[in-house]
Amino acid sequence: MWEARNYINGEFVESKSSSLFEDLNPSTEESLGTFFNSTNAEVDDAYNHARSAFEGWRSLSRVQRAEYLYKVAKLIEERQKDLAEIISWETGKNFNESIAEVNEALHMAQYAFGSGRMPQGEAIASEISGKDSYMLRKPKGVVSVISPWNFPLAIGAFWCAAPALVEGNTVIIKPSEDAPYTSQIAMQLYHDAGIPAGVINLIHGNGSVGDRLATRDVDHICFTGSAEVGQHIRRVCADSWHKTCSCEMGSKSAVIVFDDANFDLAVSSALASSFKLSGQRCVSAGRLIVQRKIYDRFCQSFTEHVKNSITIGAPFVDGGFVVGQGWSPNPEAYMGALINAQQLNRVTSFNEQVSADPEAEVLVEPSYQKPGYFVSPMVYKTEWRDAPYLKQEVFGPHVAIIPFDTIDDAVRIYNDTDYGLAVGVVTEDFKKARVCRDRCDYGMCYWNGGSIAAESHVAFGGVKKSGNGYPSAARTFRAVTHEVTWTVNHDEQLTFPQGMK
Repeated sequence: MWEARNYINGEFVESKSSSLFEDLNPSTEESLGTFFNSTNAEVDDAYNHARSAFEGWRSLSRVQRAEYLYKVAKLIEERQKDLAEIISWETGKNFNESIAEVNEALHMAQYAFGSGRMPQGEAIASEISGKDSYMLRKPKGVVSVISPWNFPLAIGAFWCAAPALVEGNTVIIKPSEDAPYTSQIAMQLYHDAGIPAGVINLIHGNGSVGDRLATRDVDHICFTGSAEVGQHIRRVCADSWHKTCSCEMGSKSAVIVFDDANFDLAVSSALASSFKLSGQRCVSAGRLIVQRKIYDRFCQSFTEHVKNSITIGAPFVDGGFVVGQGWSPNPEAYMGALINAQQLNRVTSFNEQVSADPEAEVLVEPSYQKPGYFVSPMVYKTEWRDAPYLKQEVFGPHVAIIPFDTIDDAVRIYNDTDYGLAVGVVTEDFKKARVCRDRCDYGMCYWNGGSIAAESHVAFGGVKKSGNGYPSAARTFRAVTHEVTWTVNHDEQLTFPQGMK
């Protein structure tokens, strides 16, 4: 049983709250530990310490701040397996995916460390010969991070927090109630790296705690989660004179497969995009948009692979703990459980809608397994139309295969949702790929790949209902800073640009 602690001003402290929640193992529905909804006073305490630490932290050189991320990166390397085990216990991910998440966190820590010695501005020529102009980035102040459960280590503690720290901000993280302990262990990494007290803090709790944190006088909010909560955060920021936010929200991502595609590549890309993390990535492909000439063949091949290759199971072998080695990964588990009962009910509801719709032909019927929140894939074929399960985010192993005739049809179908996060385009024709690149609404497009392939050193974000124009990962550096202009007059008199006298 894990012990819950907030991390405030350099110390792990127990909450005084009487409002509690269970951190459940989604594979067994058993409690991993009891956590708490922090009180308003505790949220305020974390904020006050972050605000107090800001001036001292920003006064360090950028290189000095980045050095802490080097120490953290070394600790991640040393504790990789332990971190991955915790992630799998909390989220139900198979062990390979959890190792990949730890590596993602490591890469972000390394990238943040390296950025400390990289340019943080630009030298710009002035139109006046006696002047020099520069554009510099300044830290915004206190950054609050509201972190998701599906990548509890990589996103909150590193994609968002690491760049904010290097740029001179102080940070408060509110982790998801479904994966609180992973974030707490991330604080242990920062603590063991010796980061000064108050520079990074963690507050456990539910949505009301996140709302309290968002409505405090923080300077920027990094949010990853549902579009509805993201929209609320955008409204909170709009009511402030200074507060900004970067919101990475939902999607109805897709893989577009043209009839000239490398067929095996197309099928494997579609499988991984649809079913990695049980379809619970924000970029998971709930739609496979396939050109009609190869549509029947694709449906048959994809269905066979799903039936023969996509297995569900717990991340570790039952009873497979070995002293000194840890838990034995379950080699049979391609997919794990859904995160909680609420998500299982949501996926079940969408599955039932499809089964009841005579215009949808079910190719793979889902099955449900207890204990745990297990559901196997549902796959169906249908023409594109206005149906909730075709346009709304399901966030589970629920996949529609949709035919198209022309490239205009493919672009229209892909764009015909409120979202715009990721798209995979599988074709051997660079002209078709270029049309999709230019006309599809997305934040990330992968040519000859699926819809999942995020890397820390590039931007991650979307358009429309998927984001608000401030991507995370590598572009968090820009989101958590103000870009300012610094102009120096070297002349003995004042000369204005544009010919003004």
